[in-house]
Amino acid sequence: MKKSFLSQLLVMSSLVIFVGCGSDSTNYSLLPSAEIFEQTTAFNNKLDILFVISDKPSMSSHQAKLVASFATFINQFVSKGFDFKIAVVTTSAYMADPTLNGYDSADVAEADFNDSDGTQNSGIYVITPDDPNILTDFAINAKPDKNTSGQDGRAFSSFRQALNSTRPINQGFLRPDSFLAVVIVDNADDFSGNGRCVGCNVSGRYNAPTLDAVSVYKDYLETLTGTSGATARFNVSAMTQSASPCQGGQNMVRIMDLANTTNGVIGDICQSDFGASMAEISNQISTLSTQFFLDREPIVSSISVIVDGAVIAQDPNNGWQYNATANSITFHGTAVPAQGSQIMVNFDPLTIDTN
Repeated sequence: MKKSFLSQLLVMSSLVIFVGCGSDSTNYSLLPSAEIFEQTTAFNNKLDILFVISDKPSMSSHQAKLVASFATFINQFVSKGFDFKIAVVTTSAYMADPTLNGYDSADVAEADFNDSDGTQNSGIYVITPDDPNILTDFAINAKPDKNTSGQDGRAFSSFRQALNSTRPINQGFLRPDSFLAVVIVDNADDFSGNGRCVGCNVSGRYNAPTLDAVSVYKDYLETLTGTSGATARFNVSAMTQSASPCQGGQNMVRIMDLANTTNGVIGDICQSDFGASMAEISNQISTLSTQFFLDREPIVSSISVIVDGAVIAQDPNNGWQYNATANSITFHGTAVPAQGSQIMVNFDPLTIDTN
């Protein structure tokens, strides 16, 4: 008994001396902690991607460029074995909202996922990895029949209506443990609200009383996914007028605002080739959806990341980074792990776990 007490006393005395020495320059490490994650079909590789594509006649060339860049967009999701769902809805989907001022029951199907380009049908409303004709089916779905009646742009309330829809075509699209990515493709800005904002899409009446605040739709996505902030499992990206407007004469400030506040990517719709922008959107979705959260705060310099037995470099382009806000490891480029990968994160914890 006395011997045990003396041993403990010696250890405590040594610790006091160790911490006390060196004054402000003291630098010591606690016992290392290891976090081991296995990426499976139930965690971090389920992607539900909703394209919101304007069906105005002026969108024909932009839709064609989107289709031409889709192989670049989808490549990483296919090669990494992600469990994805991809659907398309048009910017006329808001018309299916029964609470809309001026709602017409004849528009009940406007929020259905699209499978037609006006001349042919893909027959596939939701594209999955099992689809043998992914590129062909998306090429049809992404060129919806044009709406010539001149509705004001409502991309935001259109994706909300599509995601809220209880119609059979849309049901079951969003999974509770997936990452939701919304990709808006529109050469006009959003003017979502319960009533029509007459002339807003021409004159840019951003103070019109009929408009919903952009924050309404960020709040909606947070509620829908049950996530927010640094751990949010959703984002909104856009191909829209963002640099040198080619149509309409102005940038799309509301669409860009929602993308910026949800960790999305903004691509310029006026580009002749969407490839680079669509790759950037895809990479951001991959990074956010494969985020691995640590249960303790690490000493960042002590972190090492091993995927399937191989050490991964700390690299913002093709490696890992530590996200202090979310206390997580994010993967980038070629370092994004494939489905079923064994991931080990070793680190020294910043503080002692007393539990």
